[in-house]
Amino acid sequence: MKSKLVFIGASTGGPSLIKELLCSLDLLSCTIIIAQHMQEDILPFFINDLKEQVDFKLNATPINSTLSTPEVIICSKSTKIIKDGKIFRFETDIKNQKYTPDINQLFNSFISYAKDFDTTVIILTGIGCDGVDGAKKLKQFGAKIVAQDELTSPVYGMPKYAYESGIVDDVKSFEEIKKIF
Repeated sequence: MKSKLVFIGASTGGPSLIKELLCSLDLLSCTIIIAQHMQEDILPFFINDLKEQVDFKLNATPINSTLSTPEVIICSKSTKIIKDGKIFRFETDIKNQKYTPDINQLFNSFISYAKDFDTTVIILTGIGCDGVDGAKKLKQFGAKIVAQDELTSPVYGMPKYAYESGIVDDVKSFEEIKKIF
């Protein structure tokens, strides 16, 4: 049986939703990888706040993981996932990044490994289209794509772009998204 893996891409309006989502989980049943657009100097405060609110393993990149035990990984800078034997290295740099973190770059770095996981990509609230091209490529390798609906999105940019691109398998309210886990 494949390990369940959930990628979350978010921008404007995302921090409060991510906090609500993680705080709503009684038990972590999968690995969740989060790319939330945020200034690098603010990200540590966001991560520390989340760590104080949840009772499960939460880490920030750079980090190494097997992706086989439930954990939450928050991405910083421009995160790339590279497999090294049985370990996945989450490496960060600031080269070629359009956003902080760059959701497309994160998703694109996982394409070679997506077929080995039960992968879901969730596009939450945000301005722009970051994450959509990477999600499209992950979908080609079996990932299910979920977009937040317009009614519950503080900013209906990224989810709208995903929906209009034709890659979305399901549009869900934020309350429905919380039930995925």
